[in-house]
Amino acid sequence: MNRRRALTAVSALTALAAGIGMSARAADRHWKRGPGGDLLLHTDGQDPGSGEVADILVKQLRTALPDSGATVVRESSAERLDSVMATARGDVAVIAYDIALEMYRGEPPFKAAGPIELRVLVENYKYQVVCPADFARDRAYLLAEALMKDPVLLKLTVPDRPSGTTGRDSIPTHPGALAFLKGEPLDKK
Repeated sequence: MNRRRALTAVSALTALAAGIGMSARAADRHWKRGPGGDLLLHTDGQDPGSGEVADILVKQLRTALPDSGATVVRESSAERLDSVMATARGDVAVIAYDIALEMYRGEPPFKAAGPIELRVLVENYKYQVVCPADFARDRAYLLAEALMKDPVLLKLTVPDRPSGTTGRDSIPTHPGALAFLKGEPLDKK
């Protein structure tokens, strides 16, 4: 099984490297490094799948947005990841659907931090790439754009779930990612 995963990862990374073109570099001109430094993709250290997905996404982001300094940070547990995202120390996280929804709702074992206002940038059948609701619109747009350069690799989509339309049944999509989905220009507010 590990050999199959390794071969799948190698072929996926090869396809990813081949699929990123000059258009990805155009978006990089708009990326401005924040005061905190690098873009950090946090994962649940107890879920190897979130780490594998994050590794692939970071390689894609380093190609499409090299100035972002994208780096994977493996948190020790989902509870630790919840704490990082709740205290606004986390930029972006790759989290399994069910765990992200429990964090968003503030359900056990995440009651201590309470409900976290998360927003989805992209998702696939198992994982969501989420950020805080107050994550900058232009950064969310650029991340969605960069991650959707090769959506087939991880079967990624940008969900069409505006804030205020889903209750607490699902995590809304970040307005910046929605703007990208709808083809709006980056600088439109």
